Amino acid sequence: MAFFPIANTSKATGYTTLHNFPTNNWEPVVNIKKSVWAIYSDGVKWITIELDNIEIGDSKTYYYNDIIKKQNKKVNPLVLLQFRKTSLSGTLKTLPKHEFVYNSTPEWRATIGFSLNQAQTSYQGEINPFPPMATLLTFHPFIQYNETENHFLFFNLESDPKFREAYIEIYEANSKKFINKIKVRSNSCTRIPLDKYRFKKEDLPVFICRSMGGIPFGFGVSKKADMLSLEHTHPPASFAVHGERFTVQREIKRRWLTTLKP
Repeated sequence: MAFFPIANTSKATGYTTLHNFPTNNWEPVVNIKKSVWAIYSDGVKWITIELDNIEIGDSKTYYYNDIIKKQNKKVNPLVLLQFRKTSLSGTLKTLPKHEFVYNSTPEWRATIGFSLNQAQTSYQGEINPFPPMATLLTFHPFIQYNETENHFLFFNLESDPKFREAYIEIYEANSKKFINKIKVRSNSCTRIPLDKYRFKKEDLPVFICRSMGGIPFGFGVSKKADMLSLEHTHPPASFAVHGERFTVQREIKRRWLTTLKP
């Protein structure tokens, strides 16, 4: 079972709704009440907080600001929610192992989103730690125009609680033009404003990180109303239907990472 993240940005408040029931109707599941723990990095160690319990068949929503009350505005560490049977110590050097093991297809998921005033946007998801030297390649066709602020969100989780930094490089796919590079942080949610790059409707932005993996999102905030949008892109392996999907992914990444240079 994966961790369930709560992300946060200065534009909107993060929340996650957990569900204590399976994602399918065929999986044999031990139906018990589960304890909910929050885990996040302070840059040195993992901090743990016991939140409450969820009964069988119930759902509960948890807000980022209720868990991390004093924030360094330059750092938005991911908060991880985990179902547990036993307690955790107050600090940890490594992420705790999962005590519930269920079918991973489909994965147990939570409703992960952002709220702003009366608006909410969300997706069904989870997160597992990325290898420390993973890479990111994503194409981003989610630019909206006129009355919307456009942002790129990057979620990263690694087993090591220490914050480390890497760079996301931004390109335009058709021209291969280098646009900019932005610093991102592990175990965090990094927000990159996009409107200043003035992408045209026919442009296809490309985002590359050569030394850190993560989950990429397009995040839109209306300038005139309480409206939000959230879309995540899929890894290159999703472009392959048959055969060795991850072999295809490696080749797609190799070609683009070789072709695109600052």
